[in-house]
Parts: sequence; structure tokens; C-alpha cells
Amino acid sequence: MFQNLQGCLWRYLYNLQVGEGLCISTSSSKNTGTKKTTTKKATTKKTTKKTTTKKTTKKTTTKKATTKKTTTKKTTATKTTTTSATATGIPDIANYGLTVQISSSKDFCLFLPSSPGNKANNNGKVDIDAIADSEKDAVAFCLKPSEKAPGARTLPTTFIKTAHYYRNTTAGYVQVTGTFNPAAYELSTKDDGGQYDNHGAGSPPNSICHGYKYYVSLIEPSTPDYCIRCCDTYADCHAGRSAYGCRRVVQNGIYN
Repeated sequence: MFQNLQGCLWRYLYNLQVGEGLCISTSSSKNTGTKKTTTKKATTKKTTKKTTTKKTTKKTTTKKATTKKTTTKKTTATKTTTTSATATGIPDIANYGLTVQISSSKDFCLFLPSSPGNKANNNGKVDIDAIADSEKDAVAFCLKPSEKAPGARTLPTTFIKTAHYYRNTTAGYVQVTGTFNPAAYELSTKDDGGQYDNHGAGSPPNSICHGYKYYVSLIEPSTPDYCIRCCDTYADCHAGRSAYGCRRVVQNGIYN
């Protein structure tokens, strides 16, 4: 009987060990491990994608915006400067056609009546006092076009006979003196002439000499002498001696 009981117990224990071996199977451990690993990998991929996308987008957007702003500011500054450099040196509209200049014996200007012989202001006839009568409405004439004398007309080619240029750097004045041909602009040889200057309101008004504060110019068809001097100081231009003539107003001039 003991043997039988021992045999039964052995079989029971044997069966129990086998049962336990079957219950504690490796499939349960593998399934659990697989689930954990899969979860971790999926989580890692999702987190990485979201983080990378957000950071890249923000940085790219910021750089583009900064570049556009900087370019706009530089372009505006250049246009403003250019605009300021293109406006410098242009005389006021009031001086257009009323500006003379002296650069050399072959490049200078004078004032003359606005029409030959001042006929437009004398019923179509030559005015024997054309110079004196045109002191308030004369216009600038130059030997050739000059940027320093905008709006000036061109002198007749045969008007100037001689021209002597002189510049006094110490006193600060420049001048041209000489003789001319009255007939080239229909001026009467009976005309004793007159004076143009910017003394007071000016004769003509608003007239100037480029680069100088004062100027004086006389045209004398009866002689026929002409002279023009542009000065830094009023005393050197002798604007108050209109009846004296070129040879006294511009004493150091050459008239031949």
C-alpha cells in the first residue's frame, strides 16, 4: 500500500511539475517584451519628428524676415543720397536766364537787351538807347552754352572782336574786357551805352554772376567797348559809377 501511495504521490508530483512547467510558458514573457519594445520605438519616432519640424520652421522664417528688412533700408538710403547729389548746384528759378559767368577769354557771358537793338520794346525800331533802356529786362548771353549760366542765350558769332581775361586771386575778382561789333546785334553806334549790375535790386533784377557775390558790366556801342567784372567784395566792382564808362570802372582792362 505504501508503495501504491508512493507511486501515486510520485505521479502527482510528477504531474504537478509538468503542469507548472506548462503554465509558466515563455510565450507570456515574449509577448510582454514585444509590446514594451514596440511602444518605445513608436514613441521615440513620433517625438523626434515633431520636435525637428517645429524648430526648423521657426528658424527659417526668422532669417527670411530679417533679410527683407535689411535690403529695404539700404535701398532707400542710396536713393536719398543720389537724389541729394543730383540737386546740388542748380540755381533758383528766379536766376534762370539771368546768370552770367567768367571762365576764360573764350568762355564768358554778358547782359544784352532781350531782342536785337531792343526793337521788341521800341515798336520794331532800333533803340538808340537800347542798353540803358534794357537795364531792367536784359538777359544773359554767352559765347557758348554753360552749365554755370542756365538759360543763357548764345552771342552772335561776330559780336565779340577782342577779349582779354584777367583774374586777381588776391583781391578775389575776375574780368574780361575788349571791343565788340554793334551791328552783330543791331545796336546803334549812337548809343553811349549803360551798365548792368546786381547793386540793390539789380539791373536786371535777380541777376547774378556764378561763384561771386557781385558783378558789374558795361556795354558801350559808341566806343565800342565792353567790360564785365565779378567780385567777392562790393568795392572791387564799383557798381555806383554807371556814368563813368568801362575805362574808369574797370581801369586795368585792355580795350583794343
